[in-house]
Amino acid sequence: MTVRGLHHVGMLVRDARATAERLRASLGLEVTAWEDYGPGLLRIAFIPIGGTLLELIEPLTDDGFNAAWLRERGEGVQHLAFQVDDIEAAIGALRARGVAMQHERPVRGAGNTLIAFLGARTVDGLLLELTQPLGPGP
Repeated sequence: MTVRGLHHVGMLVRDARATAERLRASLGLEVTAWEDYGPGLLRIAFIPIGGTLLELIEPLTDDGFNAAWLRERGEGVQHLAFQVDDIEAAIGALRARGVAMQHERPVRGAGNTLIAFLGARTVDGLLLELTQPLGPGP
């Protein structure tokens, strides 16, 4: 398994449009893509910064993992996503090393990707995601 780099930083926010506007006004950062993930579950904005994306994640319901995280921990960085070439092989390699996975099989992610999250307690409580782009992304 080879980690190719940091694909994105996932940031949970209460209002993605307002946060995007503050980032545009203060730092000149522009959203290049919006996605209704779920649909109706999350509003996601992608902001490129160099070779990495900032992913703004706004829960659209009071249910689910992201809404609970936002209620319990507030706005801010939620996860780091590392790009891999073959997510199935990466999951297998991690499992062989005894790493706990939240996803035993990849699932469809935002931005034309496959994703799999590692177990929440894998690296000192830091939420980590594997991401395999399926083609051009945001």
